[in-house]
Parts: sequence; C-alpha cells; structure tokens
Amino acid sequence: MSRDLHWKALLQMLFAFACVFGGLALPIPGLGPSYVRAHAALGNALVAGTTFDHGVSLEFVVSQAELVAHPWQLTLQARDPLLAQPVNVPIDLRTLLFLPLAAFIGLALAAPLGSARRNARVLGIGLLILEPALLLLTALPLLSFFGGTGPVCAFRLSPILHVLFQTAYRALVSPPGMMYALPLLLCWALVARLKPVAVPLLPSGAQ
Repeated sequence: MSRDLHWKALLQMLFAFACVFGGLALPIPGLGPSYVRAHAALGNALVAGTTFDHGVSLEFVVSQAELVAHPWQLTLQARDPLLAQPVNVPIDLRTLLFLPLAAFIGLALAAPLGSARRNARVLGIGLLILEPALLLLTALPLLSFFGGTGPVCAFRLSPILHVLFQTAYRALVSPPGMMYALPLLLCWALVARLKPVAVPLLPSGAQ
C-alpha cells in the first residue's frame, strides 16, 4: 500500500477529529448553563445537607445572573460558622470537564476502526469511564483546599494526601497542557484493545 494512502488515512482521521471537536467546542446556546445545572444537581446530591467538621457546610450554587455572565462556571460555596461570609470557589466546567470530554468524543469517532459499531463501542465505554474520572480528578484540589490548605477546614487530610492529590491533578488535568492527557490515553487504550482494521496510519517498514 502506497505511502500516499497512509497519509490520506491519517489526514482523514485528523479532519474528522477536528470537525467533531470543533463543532462541540463552538459556543452552543444554552449548552453551558444546562451542563452547569446538571453538575450542580449531582454535586449537591453528594454534599448538600451534610455538616462537616466545625459545622462547615458545602453547596453548589447556580444563579441565573451568574450563568449569564459566566455560562460555564459553577460555584462551590462553603459556610463556616467561624467566618462572617461564605467562601466561594469558582469551577470552570468547560475547561476542566467539557473540553476533555469533547476531545475524547472526537478521538473515538475519528478512530480508524473499520465500522461505526466499533467506534460507538469505544465512545460508550470511554464516556462511562472518563466522566467519573474527570469529576474525581477535578475534585482533588477541592479536597485539598477544604482538607486543610484553604481558609475553611471541612475535614483534615494528611500531608501525604495533599501531595498526592495535587500531583495527580497537575499530571492529568491541570490546564492548559495536561487537560487532554486522560482522554487521549483512554481512547488509545480502548482502540488498541479493539485491534483497528482500517488502513494503518504508518506504512510497514516506515522509519
């Protein structure tokens, strides 16, 4: 098979990825606020109504005014009886969650697997793994912040956990450099297991 065909296959994959990722990354009206509200509801299902150490309470808050100004921003509000004002922690869901997910969707759909069914399988399995993983990794600096490094101490974490949480976040999520590392690695692992049957990206014997 000629080198030109291999390069053509590579360019087709890159073009398909760019189209999918670019389309999802465009400012789609209403998508940001809906995404934020859904994650606020999920977060509050986990923490709202729980009283932590020293009477600290946490709540994910969303207001229409904030969504107009910052359609992708979710705010985690901490109330401490010892502080006169609540502490607000803004979270950029577009950068930390949505764009990595969009990158994975583009990679999964563009991968040369030979059939739409295989691509759909990679997409479905990957999203089930990636979404919880990104949520957990995004929560790591928050756990460190409220675990003793911030002005509000909701619980106490050991120094080694602070180091581990911060290191994992910077290695796999921290923008701008590493935010796509996890979706890329996950897509590569899933595609490799399915043994792609489409045109190889590199010609045999290529150096």
